[in-house]
Amino acid sequence: ITGEKKGHVDEAVGALKKVTQGAVRRIPISREPVEEVFECSKASVTLVIGANGETHTKIERDTRTKIDVDQESEPCIVRITGEKKGHVDEAVGALKKVTQGAVRRIPISREPVEEVFECSKASVTLVIGANGETHTKIERDTRTKIDVDQESEPCIVRITGEKKG
Repeated sequence: ITGEKKGHVDEAVGALKKVTQGAVRRIPISREPVEEVFECSKASVTLVIGANGETHTKIERDTRTKIDVDQESEPCIVRITGEKKGHVDEAVGALKKVTQGAVRRIPISREPVEEVFECSKASVTLVIGANGETHTKIERDTRTKIDVDQESEPCIVRITGEKKG
């Protein structure tokens, strides 16, 4: 779970525990994620996403990063996170290439906070909810980002936010 403030992450953790009836287990993490944030026009963001999300998915897969695109704001916000600076730098290069440089880096001056949990596949369906509604509501209400890896058993739920202060 990721978010702008530690309090927001704590809120999301509480909501996660509530919807899974406590069927999640926190996993300690030892590394800080690397993050770059950019803004671009709605026209440019369509280039980032690509047809059926193919460009976005390819960049994520090729660079081992996570790219989140907020299309609701103008300009749009593109957030690239990864475990290694080199991976994030590769994704930034790809982002600049597909948009032909039509992005502007936004300096980050906050301290990220991340919590990682394990939970069963059955519990992860509660986290996601019907059509992703629970997941989306928790993110919106707590101003965090929740990534769910359903490929492993137990599943991995990562909550990211920003430290308060």
